[in-house]
Amino acid sequence: MPWYIQFSGQALMTKIKYPAEDGYVASVDKADVASKARKGIKWSALQIITRNVLSLGTTAVLARLLSPGDFGLVGMVATLTALLQVFSDMGLSWATIQSQQLSKAQISNLFWINTGVGALLWGFCILAAPGIADFYGEQELVGITVALGGGFLLSGFAAQPIALLNRTMNYKTAAKIEVFAIMAGAIAALVSAFLGFGYWALVIQSLVNAAARALLALPMSGITILAPRQDVGTRKLVTFGGLMAISGLFNYLACSLDSVLVGKYWGTEELGFYNRAYFLMLLPSVLSSGVLTKVMVSALSAIKDDQERFASVYRKGMKLSLFIGCPMALGLALTADEMVFIIYGSQWQPTVPIFMWLSIISVAQPLNNASSWLFTAAGKAKAYLYFNMAAGLILGVCFYFSAPWGTLAIARVNGIVMGVGVIALSVWASHKASGLSLKGTLLCVFPVVPCLLLMAFSVLVVEFVCEEFGLDFLLILMLKVLFGLVSYICFSLFFMRDFLKKDVLPFLWVSK
Repeated sequence: MPWYIQFSGQALMTKIKYPAEDGYVASVDKADVASKARKGIKWSALQIITRNVLSLGTTAVLARLLSPGDFGLVGMVATLTALLQVFSDMGLSWATIQSQQLSKAQISNLFWINTGVGALLWGFCILAAPGIADFYGEQELVGITVALGGGFLLSGFAAQPIALLNRTMNYKTAAKIEVFAIMAGAIAALVSAFLGFGYWALVIQSLVNAAARALLALPMSGITILAPRQDVGTRKLVTFGGLMAISGLFNYLACSLDSVLVGKYWGTEELGFYNRAYFLMLLPSVLSSGVLTKVMVSALSAIKDDQERFASVYRKGMKLSLFIGCPMALGLALTADEMVFIIYGSQWQPTVPIFMWLSIISVAQPLNNASSWLFTAAGKAKAYLYFNMAAGLILGVCFYFSAPWGTLAIARVNGIVMGVGVIALSVWASHKASGLSLKGTLLCVFPVVPCLLLMAFSVLVVEFVCEEFGLDFLLILMLKVLFGLVSYICFSLFFMRDFLKKDVLPFLWVSK
């Protein structure tokens, strides 16, 4: 008979028992999906906004305390750790969320797999550290790689508890965990930077963040940890998760090979500029699709047997993601000069042209994120793998041939190939795999397009007039933001009145 450790409530309680049966992990009642989704979006929004405001504020301070080379050094290792992070989770979090029925024994086995893989990856980082330092010609990378590798073990502890919260759509608790973790990491980084720790401040931020998440997630998720067991149906979950993990590998190659090549060909300073531009490029997508991804995958997984309802919920979620994320991305691109100066300072001005090209991806990224919802919720892991293999191959070849021409050339290729070609392919492939009508989806989301075009025209006119009158730098930024926001809202009221009334306002008014 197995023993187990039970984590429940707000406090940690360890009990050794011999249960008669393991039972099943709770799942969401289909009748409650809509209500939980509305509440979940509000909590996820609070989590994402708080996390990124803290992250942006912390970055703004650190950019003035640390050098571009410090960011570049950590960025060199981050390209490896981002790849290994895919295998740390093994796609098992999505297996937990997507599975129709899940036993306590199964999720416990997944916990041990995540933890074991995390320990192995830390060991791999220790062994690989000298080679990474030799590859880039920077001996400081040995210590950075070994230290950041410890984060894999911490991530392994937290993976299944967080997945369990998302499966039950308990986003309030998940939000509390994430916000506290990012606050702990930010405080640790700022203190370390003020004390003169240099690039180690960025390493400390990552480790403290991961440790706080693990320490909170274990007791607050209510997960029951049993001794590892066989013949409980874990294999099918690992198979699904494995396919998702391999998909994540190719997705990583598509998104991170550019940073590897910039660091290899052009050094730490150029990589620092590129990574800061990439960070800004990701912000709108994180703030829009990041809010919806966990909620949408959980909700769509619960109703995937009802094709009509599945299609309706997906299209509404996709339209909401575009409605929020696309104008943020476009607005950030239209104010790139001012925003880079305010956030990073004058020494980071080379970031601007890089960011402008990457903004093509930023504007289209909500489409790509919504496509991943379809692949995951519909259980089409194999189709998702094939798509990511094709995308990784296309981008890898393009990056390789553009790298000798400079950092801006890589950004230009990334913006055009990823922002236009690959994302269009993802939309088509996800609809084909899930059996949804692509035409129906495009007709649903099309009204966002004229709103964006008219918003851009309004901002450009304001910028031209302000420059003609020689207005102050900050005043120009304020006017561009104000006119961009007002014009987008006005055009949305004209082109998407019913959508705002029926699908946006209910999320704002939902009770806690």
